[in-house]
Amino acid sequence: MNGILLLVYMLAFALGSMTLALAIVYRIANKQRWATYFIICHASLLGCMMLMALQVLSSMYLSGLVYDIITYSVAFVVIADLTFLIVFIPYFTTWVIAHPWRQPYKGLFYALALVYLMLGISREIWQKPIADQLMLILFVFVITFCLSVTLKNINSIANKTARTSAISIIIVSASMVPAILLALIFPSLKPLLFGIYFLALSITIMTFLFMEFVRLGRSEVVKSKELVLEDLEEYHITEREFAVIRLISQGLTNKEIASQLGISANTVNNHVANIYGKTQVRSRIDLLNLLKQSW
Repeated sequence: MNGILLLVYMLAFALGSMTLALAIVYRIANKQRWATYFIICHASLLGCMMLMALQVLSSMYLSGLVYDIITYSVAFVVIADLTFLIVFIPYFTTWVIAHPWRQPYKGLFYALALVYLMLGISREIWQKPIADQLMLILFVFVITFCLSVTLKNINSIANKTARTSAISIIIVSASMVPAILLALIFPSLKPLLFGIYFLALSITIMTFLFMEFVRLGRSEVVKSKELVLEDLEEYHITEREFAVIRLISQGLTNKEIASQLGISANTVNNHVANIYGKTQVRSRIDLLNLLKQSW
Protein backbone atom coordinates (compact mmCIF):
# COMPACT_ATOMS: atom_id res chain seq x y z
CA MET A 1 0.00 0.00 0.00
CA ASN A 2 2.83 2.41 0.87
CA GLY A 3 4.41 1.82 -2.54
CA ILE A 4 1.19 2.71 -4.39
CA LEU A 5 0.64 5.72 -2.16
CA LEU A 6 4.16 6.98 -2.75
CA LEU A 7 3.78 6.55 -6.52
CA VAL A 8 0.55 8.58 -6.52
CA TYR A 9 2.17 11.29 -4.40
CA MET A 10 5.20 11.46 -6.70
CA LEU A 11 3.00 11.81 -9.80
CA ALA A 12 0.79 14.36 -8.09
CA PHE A 13 3.79 16.35 -6.86
CA ALA A 14 5.43 16.34 -10.31
CA LEU A 15 2.29 17.49 -12.13
CA GLY A 16 1.47 19.91 -9.32
CA SER A 17 4.92 21.48 -9.60
CA MET A 18 4.48 21.88 -13.37
CA THR A 19 1.07 23.47 -12.82
CA LEU A 20 2.52 25.87 -10.25
CA ALA A 21 5.33 26.86 -12.63
CA LEU A 22 2.82 27.50 -15.44
CA ALA A 23 0.65 29.56 -13.09
CA ILE A 24 3.63 31.72 -12.12
CA VAL A 25 4.52 32.29 -15.79
CA TYR A 26 0.86 33.09 -16.54
CA ARG A 27 0.76 35.60 -13.66
CA ILE A 28 3.91 37.33 -14.91
CA ALA A 29 2.60 37.46 -18.49
CA ASN A 30 -1.03 38.34 -17.85
CA LYS A 31 -1.05 40.30 -14.55
CA GLN A 32 -4.31 38.65 -13.43
CA ARG A 33 -4.91 38.91 -9.69
CA TRP A 34 -6.80 35.61 -9.53
CA ALA A 35 -3.57 33.92 -10.65
CA THR A 36 -1.81 35.25 -7.53
CA TYR A 37 -4.53 33.76 -5.32
CA PHE A 38 -4.41 30.47 -7.19
CA ILE A 39 -0.61 30.29 -6.79
CA ILE A 40 -0.99 30.69 -3.01
CA CYS A 41 -3.70 28.03 -2.86
CA HIS A 42 -1.93 25.55 -5.13
CA ALA A 43 1.42 26.03 -3.39
CA SER A 44 -0.27 25.20 -0.07
CA LEU A 45 -1.76 22.00 -1.47
CA LEU A 46 1.58 21.12 -3.06
CA GLY A 47 3.27 21.60 0.30
CA CYS A 48 0.78 19.20 1.87
CA MET A 49 1.52 16.66 -0.85
CA MET A 50 5.26 16.92 -0.29
CA LEU A 51 4.92 16.54 3.47
CA MET A 52 2.60 13.55 3.17
CA ALA A 53 5.06 11.89 0.79
CA LEU A 54 7.79 12.51 3.36
CA GLN A 55 5.60 10.85 5.97
CA VAL A 56 5.20 7.75 3.77
CA LEU A 57 8.96 7.58 3.16
CA SER A 58 9.59 7.84 6.90
CA SER A 59 7.27 4.93 7.59
CA MET A 60 9.12 2.82 5.01
CA TYR A 61 12.72 3.53 6.04
CA LEU A 62 12.74 4.98 9.57
CA SER A 63 11.69 3.82 13.00
CA GLY A 64 11.86 4.78 16.64
CA LEU A 65 12.23 8.36 17.88
CA VAL A 66 13.30 9.81 14.52
CA TYR A 67 10.20 8.41 12.84
CA ASP A 68 7.94 9.73 15.65
CA ILE A 69 9.45 13.24 15.42
CA ILE A 70 9.05 13.40 11.63
CA THR A 71 5.53 11.96 11.75
CA TYR A 72 4.25 14.42 14.36
CA SER A 73 6.01 17.38 12.76
CA VAL A 74 4.57 16.60 9.35
CA ALA A 75 1.11 15.99 10.80
CA PHE A 76 0.97 19.36 12.58
CA VAL A 77 2.27 21.27 9.54
CA VAL A 78 -0.33 19.59 7.30
CA ILE A 79 -3.07 20.42 9.81
CA ALA A 80 -1.96 24.07 9.87
CA ASP A 81 -1.85 24.18 6.07
CA LEU A 82 -5.33 22.68 5.66
CA THR A 83 -6.66 25.04 8.35
CA PHE A 84 -5.41 27.95 6.25
CA LEU A 85 -7.07 26.48 3.14
CA ILE A 86 -10.45 26.22 4.90
CA VAL A 87 -10.45 30.04 5.02
CA PHE A 88 -8.55 30.72 1.80
CA ILE A 89 -10.51 28.49 -0.62
CA PRO A 90 -13.88 30.19 0.13
CA TYR A 91 -12.17 33.59 -0.15
CA PHE A 92 -10.68 32.60 -3.51
CA THR A 93 -14.07 31.29 -4.65
CA THR A 94 -15.84 34.57 -3.87
CA TRP A 95 -13.15 36.46 -5.77
CA VAL A 96 -13.45 34.22 -8.85
CA ILE A 97 -17.24 34.70 -9.05
CA ALA A 98 -16.86 38.46 -8.36
CA HIS A 99 -18.81 38.41 -5.09
CA PRO A 100 -17.56 40.29 -2.01
CA TRP A 101 -16.05 38.31 0.89
CA ARG A 102 -18.57 39.31 3.56
CA GLN A 103 -20.42 38.19 6.67
CA PRO A 104 -21.87 35.79 7.70
CA TYR A 105 -19.73 33.52 5.48
CA LYS A 106 -16.49 35.18 6.53
CA GLY A 107 -17.13 34.44 10.21
CA LEU A 108 -18.44 30.95 9.42
CA PHE A 109 -15.27 29.80 7.66
CA TYR A 110 -13.00 31.33 10.29
CA ALA A 111 -14.99 29.36 12.90
CA LEU A 112 -14.77 26.17 10.82
CA ALA A 113 -11.02 26.67 10.47
CA LEU A 114 -10.71 26.95 14.25
CA VAL A 115 -12.79 23.78 14.73
CA TYR A 116 -10.63 21.95 12.18
CA LEU A 117 -7.45 23.05 13.96
CA MET A 118 -8.75 21.87 17.35
CA LEU A 119 -9.86 18.53 15.89
CA GLY A 120 -6.43 18.07 14.32
CA ILE A 121 -4.60 18.80 17.54
CA SER A 122 -6.87 16.47 19.53
CA ARG A 123 -6.38 13.72 16.94
CA GLU A 124 -2.60 13.90 17.26
CA ILE A 125 -2.67 14.03 21.07
CA TRP A 126 -5.35 11.47 21.87
CA GLN A 127 -5.35 9.45 18.61
CA LYS A 128 -9.15 9.40 18.32
CA PRO A 129 -10.36 8.02 14.93
CA ILE A 130 -13.58 10.02 15.24
CA ALA A 131 -11.57 13.26 15.06
CA ASP A 132 -10.03 12.14 11.79
CA GLN A 133 -13.44 11.41 10.31
CA LEU A 134 -14.85 14.74 11.49
CA MET A 135 -11.90 16.55 9.91
CA LEU A 136 -12.59 14.83 6.60
CA ILE A 137 -16.30 15.67 6.77
CA LEU A 138 -15.55 19.31 7.61
CA PHE A 139 -13.03 19.74 4.79
CA VAL A 140 -15.35 18.02 2.29
CA PHE A 141 -18.16 20.35 3.41
CA VAL A 142 -16.01 23.42 2.69
CA ILE A 143 -15.01 22.14 -0.75
CA THR A 144 -18.61 21.13 -1.58
CA PHE A 145 -19.94 24.51 -0.47
CA CYS A 146 -17.41 26.37 -2.62
CA LEU A 147 -18.07 24.19 -5.65
CA SER A 148 -21.83 24.66 -5.23
CA VAL A 149 -21.44 28.44 -5.04
CA THR A 150 -19.19 28.39 -8.11
CA LEU A 151 -21.73 26.29 -10.06
CA LYS A 152 -24.58 28.60 -9.05
CA ASN A 153 -22.64 31.68 -10.20
CA ILE A 154 -20.80 30.09 -13.12
CA ASN A 155 -22.07 32.72 -15.57
CA SER A 156 -20.42 35.51 -13.59
CA ILE A 157 -16.99 34.16 -14.59
CA ALA A 158 -16.17 36.32 -17.60
CA ASN A 159 -13.41 34.17 -19.10
CA LYS A 160 -14.93 31.34 -21.16
CA THR A 161 -11.92 29.05 -20.65
CA ALA A 162 -12.07 29.71 -16.88
CA ARG A 163 -15.77 28.80 -16.86
CA THR A 164 -15.04 25.55 -18.69
CA SER A 165 -12.24 24.71 -16.24
CA ALA A 166 -14.48 25.51 -13.26
CA ILE A 167 -17.11 23.11 -14.62
CA SER A 168 -14.40 20.46 -15.13
CA ILE A 169 -13.24 20.87 -11.51
CA ILE A 170 -16.85 20.48 -10.33
CA ILE A 171 -17.23 17.28 -12.39
CA VAL A 172 -13.92 15.88 -11.07
CA SER A 173 -14.96 16.69 -7.50
CA ALA A 174 -18.40 15.13 -7.96
CA SER A 175 -16.80 11.94 -9.31
CA MET A 176 -14.83 11.65 -6.05
CA VAL A 177 -17.98 11.42 -3.89
CA PRO A 178 -18.06 7.56 -3.81
CA ALA A 179 -14.37 7.51 -2.84
CA ILE A 180 -15.03 10.03 -0.04
CA LEU A 181 -17.85 7.88 1.34
CA LEU A 182 -15.53 4.89 1.20
CA ALA A 183 -12.84 6.85 3.05
CA LEU A 184 -15.32 7.55 5.87
CA ILE A 185 -15.73 3.81 6.32
CA PHE A 186 -12.06 3.00 5.76
CA PRO A 187 -10.01 6.01 7.04
CA SER A 188 -6.76 4.46 5.82
CA LEU A 189 -7.84 5.33 2.25
CA LYS A 190 -7.92 9.07 2.97
CA PRO A 191 -4.24 9.77 2.08
CA LEU A 192 -4.65 7.96 -1.25
CA LEU A 193 -7.88 9.85 -1.92
CA PHE A 194 -6.16 13.19 -1.30
CA GLY A 195 -3.33 12.28 -3.69
CA ILE A 196 -5.69 11.20 -6.50
CA TYR A 197 -7.86 14.31 -6.10
CA PHE A 198 -4.84 16.64 -6.18
CA LEU A 199 -3.54 14.80 -9.25
CA ALA A 200 -6.87 15.25 -11.06
CA LEU A 201 -7.05 18.95 -10.10
CA SER A 202 -3.49 19.54 -11.30
CA ILE A 203 -4.29 18.00 -14.69
CA THR A 204 -7.44 20.13 -15.00
CA ILE A 205 -5.70 23.38 -14.08
CA MET A 206 -2.69 22.59 -16.29
CA THR A 207 -5.04 22.08 -19.25
CA PHE A 208 -6.71 25.41 -18.49
CA LEU A 209 -3.37 27.23 -18.36
CA PHE A 210 -2.24 25.73 -21.68
CA MET A 211 -5.52 26.84 -23.24
CA GLU A 212 -5.05 30.31 -21.77
CA PHE A 213 -1.56 30.60 -23.24
CA VAL A 214 -2.96 29.65 -26.66
CA ARG A 215 -5.79 32.16 -26.30
CA LEU A 216 -3.43 34.94 -25.23
CA GLY A 217 -1.15 34.19 -28.15
CA ARG A 218 -4.03 34.41 -30.59
CA SER A 219 -5.40 37.61 -29.05
CA GLU A 220 -2.00 39.27 -29.40
CA VAL A 221 -2.05 38.45 -33.11
CA VAL A 222 -5.65 39.48 -33.69
CA LYS A 223 -5.72 42.59 -31.51
CA SER A 224 -3.84 45.36 -33.26
CA LYS A 225 -4.67 48.15 -30.80
CA GLU A 226 -6.13 48.81 -27.39
CA LEU A 227 -9.73 49.85 -26.97
CA VAL A 228 -10.10 53.64 -26.99
CA LEU A 229 -13.03 55.88 -26.16
CA GLU A 230 -13.70 56.58 -29.85
CA ASP A 231 -14.43 52.88 -30.41
CA LEU A 232 -17.54 53.29 -28.23
CA GLU A 233 -18.64 56.61 -29.67
CA GLU A 234 -21.98 55.22 -30.84
CA TYR A 235 -22.91 54.41 -27.23
CA HIS A 236 -22.16 57.95 -25.94
CA ILE A 237 -19.85 56.63 -23.21
CA THR A 238 -18.28 59.32 -21.00
CA GLU A 239 -14.58 59.37 -20.06
CA ARG A 240 -15.35 58.25 -16.49
CA GLU A 241 -17.56 55.42 -17.74
CA PHE A 242 -14.79 54.41 -20.15
CA ALA A 243 -12.34 54.25 -17.24
CA VAL A 244 -14.78 51.92 -15.44
CA ILE A 245 -15.16 49.79 -18.60
CA ARG A 246 -11.39 49.35 -18.92
CA LEU A 247 -11.13 48.18 -15.31
CA ILE A 248 -14.06 45.81 -15.80
CA SER A 249 -12.23 44.32 -18.78
CA GLN A 250 -9.26 43.68 -16.47
CA GLY A 251 -11.47 41.54 -14.19
CA LEU A 252 -11.76 43.98 -11.28
CA THR A 253 -14.83 43.95 -9.03
CA ASN A 254 -16.88 47.09 -8.40
CA LYS A 255 -15.23 47.51 -5.01
CA GLU A 256 -11.77 47.23 -6.55
CA ILE A 257 -12.73 49.70 -9.29
CA ALA A 258 -13.88 52.17 -6.64
CA SER A 259 -10.53 51.86 -4.86
CA GLN A 260 -8.62 52.22 -8.13
CA LEU A 261 -10.49 55.37 -9.20
CA GLY A 262 -10.79 56.89 -5.73
CA ILE A 263 -14.59 56.99 -5.76
CA SER A 264 -17.31 55.27 -3.73
CA ALA A 265 -18.66 51.81 -4.54
CA ASN A 266 -22.16 53.32 -5.01
CA THR A 267 -20.79 55.69 -7.63
CA VAL A 268 -19.21 52.75 -9.46
CA ASN A 269 -22.53 50.87 -9.28
CA ASN A 270 -24.25 53.89 -10.87
CA HIS A 271 -21.63 54.07 -13.62
CA VAL A 272 -22.02 50.35 -14.34
CA ALA A 273 -25.82 50.70 -14.49
CA ASN A 274 -25.47 53.62 -16.95
CA ILE A 275 -23.02 51.62 -19.08
CA TYR A 276 -25.40 48.66 -19.18
CA GLY A 277 -28.24 50.97 -20.19
CA LYS A 278 -26.28 52.69 -22.95
CA THR A 279 -24.88 49.48 -24.43
CA GLN A 280 -28.08 47.46 -23.90
CA VAL A 281 -26.36 44.62 -22.04
CA ARG A 282 -27.37 42.83 -18.86
CA SER A 283 -24.13 41.52 -17.41
CA ARG A 284 -20.35 41.83 -17.42
CA ILE A 285 -20.09 38.89 -19.78
CA ASP A 286 -22.35 40.58 -22.32
CA LEU A 287 -20.37 43.80 -21.95
CA LEU A 288 -17.04 42.03 -22.47
CA ASN A 289 -18.40 40.29 -25.57
CA LEU A 290 -19.52 43.67 -26.89
CA LEU A 291 -16.07 45.11 -26.24
CA LYS A 292 -14.46 42.29 -28.22
CA GLN A 293 -16.61 43.20 -31.19
CA SER A 294 -15.59 46.87 -30.85
CA TRP A 295 -11.86 46.10 -31.15
